[in-house]
Amino acid sequence: MQVNPPVFYISAGLILLFAVFGAVFAEPAAVLFTRLQATIVSDFGWFYVAAVAGFLVFVIYLMFSRHGDVKLGPDESEPDYSYLSWFAMLFSAGMGIGLVFFGVAEPIQHYAAPPSGEGGTVEAARQAMVLTFLHWGLHAWAIYIV
Repeated sequence: MQVNPPVFYISAGLILLFAVFGAVFAEPAAVLFTRLQATIVSDFGWFYVAAVAGFLVFVIYLMFSRHGDVKLGPDESEPDYSYLSWFAMLFSAGMGIGLVFFGVAEPIQHYAAPPSGEGGTVEAARQAMVLTFLHWGLHAWAIYIV
């Protein structure tokens, strides 16, 4: 296995730093990460939604443009799997965990404790389904493809 040393060591160092920080300073880390998450959600939530929509548009563009036929790998190589087999593997892996756990748990979680508003209401049910469709619909698959 080839390793790119700068990428590997910088990534491993950052992961180790966060893990040690979280283990040694659990309460300050929880406060810091909670505030950081709240700031990201409140100030950059629009960017996340726009980026995901951008991924979807980009993937659809690639599919119908001349770039949709670009071969990944050497010119003489042949794919190991057919399109149908590749799609079946991607679909099975991606949806397996969703159907087993998140397919039911996610809408219930969003219904009981929505990101905004009061839980257990008709509006919370609508918002729960919208978020679930966003997380498991075309937008998510566009991110997987890219």
